Amino acid sequence: MNKKARILLLLDFFQHRTNEQHPVKMPMIIDYLESQGIQSERKAIYSDIETLKDWGLDILYSSKPPVGYFLASSDFDLVELKILIDAISSSDFLTKKKTESLNERLLSLTNCHDANELRKQILLNNKKFKNEQVFYSLDSLQTAIHNNMSIEFRYFDLTLKNEKKYRKDATYYSLIPYALIYENQRYYCVGYSTKHNSFSHYRVDKMDDLQQIEKIEKKRFNLQKYQSTNFNMSIGNIETITLQVDESIISTVIDSFGQDIIFQKLELGIYTVTIQTTSSLTFISWLLQFRTKIKVISPLSLVDEITSMLKDMLSYYTD
Repeated sequence: MNKKARILLLLDFFQHRTNEQHPVKMPMIIDYLESQGIQSERKAIYSDIETLKDWGLDILYSSKPPVGYFLASSDFDLVELKILIDAISSSDFLTKKKTESLNERLLSLTNCHDANELRKQILLNNKKFKNEQVFYSLDSLQTAIHNNMSIEFRYFDLTLKNEKKYRKDATYYSLIPYALIYENQRYYCVGYSTKHNSFSHYRVDKMDDLQQIEKIEKKRFNLQKYQSTNFNMSIGNIETITLQVDESIISTVIDSFGQDIIFQKLELGIYTVTIQTTSSLTFISWLLQFRTKIKVISPLSLVDEITSMLKDMLSYYTD
């Protein structure tokens, strides 16, 4: 019994208490095992270390200072854990409590020394949700997607008093959920509405009273195409839009629409590009931030819409 317990304790010890900068000498290992109620001889511990190495653990011995045994590699590198922790910490939809819980579980995957360094670098988003309901909604939606179930839910906005105001007089929406998309630090549920015979998406944090209804048969669906043509997950008509772009913002346009778009040179420093996306207010707002460095060439209906919007804004501010 002691031998089985000893090798498990050694495994935990190397994983959580050692790294290259913090190796351990044999007396430290013996003292640790004794603190756990296990008396061990050096020969037995040497044998256990070899067993762990044969099993795949990358345990090394450094003869140069600092001297001792240490675990040289683990399932996650330090930078990989930092990326995961930063993603969780910056996500709006997770509450502070849930964020801290998930971060600690991630930190348990590395040794205590690296974990302490990572803790010093954690910066929580100050816009964290206060309601953990969204976490359970995600779980319910994922289950519905996996089991091909349709759902019903109510959809709401928040008032000045931070109260829920349900859309459509609090009537239930019906949806066949296909996927969950993470965009703009929020989750969206993409699904098919039999009422409107079309695909659409909803912010998960605004979905309430979510219920699974019945098993259904799904249609074929290209999620990647849907996401690429819905600009920043905005709702609107998908159109073919030609833009005139200044060379100085080409990198930003590629960041927004992908590396597959093709630019054609119009004149020195000016290019045109044709994209497919939603001609929504979100898209127009994105365009306007670049002022005269980007311009809609077609469709003319979108040019007219932007022109009218700018005239209204000018009138509002000059009056």
